[in-house]
Amino acid sequence: MRTQRFRLIVGILVVTIALGVILSTNQVVEAAGEVNLMTWGGDFIPRAIISEFEQETGIKVNYKEVTSNEDMQSLLEASPGQYDLAVVTDYMVDILRQNDMLAVLDKDQLPNYANINPVYHGAYYDPDDQYSIPYAISISFLLVNPGAVEALGADPITSYHDLWQEELANNVVLIDWSVEIMGLVLKSLGYEYNETDPAKVAEAREKLFALKPNIMRFETNTPEDSLVNGEAVAGFMYSNQAVKGVQSRPELAPVFPTEGMPIYIDSWVMSKDAPNKDGAYQFLNFIMRPEIAARIADLTKFTSPNKAAEEYLPEDFKNNPMLNLADEVVENTSFYIGVDRVMDEYEHIYLEFKLR
Repeated sequence: MRTQRFRLIVGILVVTIALGVILSTNQVVEAAGEVNLMTWGGDFIPRAIISEFEQETGIKVNYKEVTSNEDMQSLLEASPGQYDLAVVTDYMVDILRQNDMLAVLDKDQLPNYANINPVYHGAYYDPDDQYSIPYAISISFLLVNPGAVEALGADPITSYHDLWQEELANNVVLIDWSVEIMGLVLKSLGYEYNETDPAKVAEAREKLFALKPNIMRFETNTPEDSLVNGEAVAGFMYSNQAVKGVQSRPELAPVFPTEGMPIYIDSWVMSKDAPNKDGAYQFLNFIMRPEIAARIADLTKFTSPNKAAEEYLPEDFKNNPMLNLADEVVENTSFYIGVDRVMDEYEHIYLEFKLR
């Protein structure tokens, strides 16, 4: 009797363990078929491209939209094992790298990395090219309706400083981010981005407050719409937004401010605890195919860091001065470096500015 009971217990245990193994195996298989990534909203990584990857590989891509680099940082720090990939701006690559949040990329699993233009290698945020892969290049500059500016009686806009003309009251739209707006003001004063000198920051604060009457809207996602529909005559925005604005209203014109412009490199990074690194490598290789990279650039209107993609780009893309930047424009750009050192101070000033 005891023997039969013992055999029954052993049998139950064997079945239980077997079921556990099966369930565990199914979970692994399911996890292996998904890649979790996060980055900006909209079509920053075109859904058509993601669908093509899913159809080709059978790997499902879960796309989480976020509104800021800082939000992505918080999500990675809180749940590093939940995300495989993220696309963050250069300064955030630097922060995440120094905080030991990123995986060192295995280039042997990334043969298409050879397609990345060497000019984007060795940047300040990843000097040894261990943690990131450039995805999209953009700059910020001014988009202007020259005829409307003239009709208001204002002088032609060639610099940031020109935005302070009283004739432009309630006619300027700006990206809604403290660091960029403080950068614009500092540049208009002849200073560098992310200035920490208290006297220079105080001077920028006062000049920023003086701009308030001219601002009709703060908008990060679609600032170009305000110029397209005639609500504003000038705006500070990203290059892809300016391209879309000119496409919708050809009389709009880009202005590369004489004081200089910020440049951004949004890059792929992999979480140190990524749950599906194999799938993530497949996705990165797919994204770096020349023909795929060219389609992404054309769809998003960002400059591509993929040198091999150039031959696949349409002629109107190649001939667009806002996308195929002239050497003198690139030479007048610079990175936002050390954003974490100025963020709190700039946010405080910016909030006070917006509440006035």
